[in-house]
Amino acid sequence: MLASHEQFVIDTHVLWWYLKDPDRLSAAATVIFRLAETGNAVLVIPAIAVAEMYFLSVKLGQPLPPSALLDTLVDISGVELPDMGKEQLEFLERLPEIPEMHDRLIAADAVIRGVPLVTRDAAFTASPQIETVW
Repeated sequence: MLASHEQFVIDTHVLWWYLKDPDRLSAAATVIFRLAETGNAVLVIPAIAVAEMYFLSVKLGQPLPPSALLDTLVDISGVELPDMGKEQLEFLERLPEIPEMHDRLIAADAVIRGVPLVTRDAAFTASPQIETVW
């Protein structure tokens, strides 16, 4: 079982499923979100994931403006919305096995913090540098 007060970086699709289609979450992902909702875990939502959520919502015909998403996220206990900064950008070149820029930035957050990334994306799960939970 997961220890309380852990941190987890959340991938974009996992965040989408949590908000729009929670039945798609794995049992472990569901537990992590429940822990955060009760203040027993911290969900780190990278800035790039918020941007991706917006573009995904527009693509799917369900526009979710970043301001509305941020309002929703701040209402969830245990959510951290860090800025993207120099450290994440400098880490990009250290994740060559991840082809997409957005995914590299999300992975960089997890690796820099030394915390698991909640994802089922094979681009992340195949990387020896990233601890994933699904």
